[in-house]
Amino acid sequence: MRLAILLLSPALALSAQVPAGNLPWRAAPALPWQMEAPGPPPAPCAAEPTQTRLDLAVRLAQDGTLRITDEKGLIRFRTGLPGRISRVWRDWGTPVADPWQPLFFPSRTPLQRGIGGMPVGSPDFRPALEGLLWILDDDESILSVIHPATSRIVYLPLPGGQGLDLAFHPDRLEVLERSPDAGGRSTWALHWLALLPQFIQLGRANEALQPKGTALAPFPKD
Repeated sequence: MRLAILLLSPALALSAQVPAGNLPWRAAPALPWQMEAPGPPPAPCAAEPTQTRLDLAVRLAQDGTLRITDEKGLIRFRTGLPGRISRVWRDWGTPVADPWQPLFFPSRTPLQRGIGGMPVGSPDFRPALEGLLWILDDDESILSVIHPATSRIVYLPLPGGQGLDLAFHPDRLEVLERSPDAGGRSTWALHWLALLPQFIQLGRANEALQPKGTALAPFPKD
């Protein structure tokens, strides 16, 4: 836990120094990516999804729009992403083969328990990522991470490269350059503990984004 606090403090300070812009991903703080030699693919995550109701639906459009609805069809959250959607993963790195179909998520996840519920001392952090949606756009400069249970989103600036792929390791997230016409393929890594400020933000309730209705239409519907 002490290590987590040490990592958390400078990241929060950096985030507070970034001026807000019109586009939220432009205000996202830089991340401490480290270049490393390519290694073996990650071992599968041993965790199983919790047996809870998948009562939230995420719908993505190719132009980069996203909306979240509940089991009654009420729109909880709607936003535009930084670019056109290229690749999508869910939870601890499961690729989404057809992101244009509705994706279903639980309304209760590990991140909602706060830092006390995160396995900061465990050799495998990935079970805490259950219920997240990871979206890479065609510009490949930003990774959008959505937590449907709280209707929150954070943006992770990527280190560069072309034809990127993600690898979800027990202790770190890797970005791999896969483009065959790139001058030299590279691999960058970011430890999960470096993302604790973002995970804490994703886990917080977001009352400001609850549906706002009118007398004639109390709640917006899908």
